[in-house]
Amino acid sequence: MHRMTLHLWVLFLQVAIIVSFVNHAVADPLQNSLCFQQFTQKDGLSSDMVNTIAVRGKQIWFGTYGGGATLYDGSKNVWKAYTTKGEPIARVDDGDSITWKNLLAYNHVSVIVPDVDRIWFGTYFYGFGGGGISYYHFRKKPPWKRFNTNRGRAKKVVSIAVDGERLWVGSEKGLSVLDKKTEEWMGFHDPQHGLSGNFVNAILVRPDFIWVGTNGGISRLDKRRGIWKTYSNKEGLIVSEIKALAQVGRSMWAGGADGSLFEYTPIADRWNSIESADPLKNGGMYSIAVTNDKVFICRDNGVSVYDRETMQWGSLTTSDGLLSSTVFCAAEDGHSIWFGTDRGVSRLLFISRRIREGDEN
Repeated sequence: MHRMTLHLWVLFLQVAIIVSFVNHAVADPLQNSLCFQQFTQKDGLSSDMVNTIAVRGKQIWFGTYGGGATLYDGSKNVWKAYTTKGEPIARVDDGDSITWKNLLAYNHVSVIVPDVDRIWFGTYFYGFGGGGISYYHFRKKPPWKRFNTNRGRAKKVVSIAVDGERLWVGSEKGLSVLDKKTEEWMGFHDPQHGLSGNFVNAILVRPDFIWVGTNGGISRLDKRRGIWKTYSNKEGLIVSEIKALAQVGRSMWAGGADGSLFEYTPIADRWNSIESADPLKNGGMYSIAVTNDKVFICRDNGVSVYDRETMQWGSLTTSDGLLSSTVFCAAEDGHSIWFGTDRGVSRLLFISRRIREGDEN
């Protein structure tokens, strides 16, 4: 009897261990994939505070606080910084910091968006007389061009979206529209002309609509009819400030400044709260990045990770290898995810995919 009891006890422990392992594997979308590389100013970044990241092939662009934009060319393993001081960077300060060499509009780069033939840069200016947007065109000489936002109306550009031959630019004063061919401003929208708030944090372009997240809710522009609609508490948004908008498969998500998540229901034409098992859901939100199989929600307490196939939640913090748990942005380059933090950049390598593809970079 004693031996049978002992045998059953051992068998019970083995089953419990297996179940525990399976449950952990299901609950952790990044199981067996945690291999980080870290990059700071010592490695080539122009500033350790990275607000935004954009990927164009082997080129990784970083928008920094105070350091302009940094380009990492993965094909050559070369880092290069671009600031208001020109290319190459001027050795002597001529005293005119706003109009130095006409590359970036300012050295606080808040948003970078790749386009077909150029890269767009939005800057965040704290004073008077500067700020705006710039682009780097791959086939023009010189490649850089800078101009103020809609006749200097806005200084703090925090969101940009490409819509064919139009560029939508969100700032602290509203939403501006640029004609890419003529490089002239076509229009402007503010709370007096349809927006839910004046500070435009996020822009999502869809075939028929422009969705805008502001400090006063969400606004939607019907592009064909030119009619705005506002979504707030009555339409399901229980927070006023929206920091992020993202297309997740066939769904559309919105993120509140307090960290809450919402999903849009087209039939009811309203937003519903996403109740999740996200361990970091109480953290404030900065941005949302979507890949083929995952959603990365960048917060002030780490990164929430949602596996779109298993519908399970996980998280990344400093205990997993991040340089900092204050994570502003994320971007995928095909075989890794780059995270911009207030202490540098952490790169999460997908080991299994790298081995399968034979990638040695």
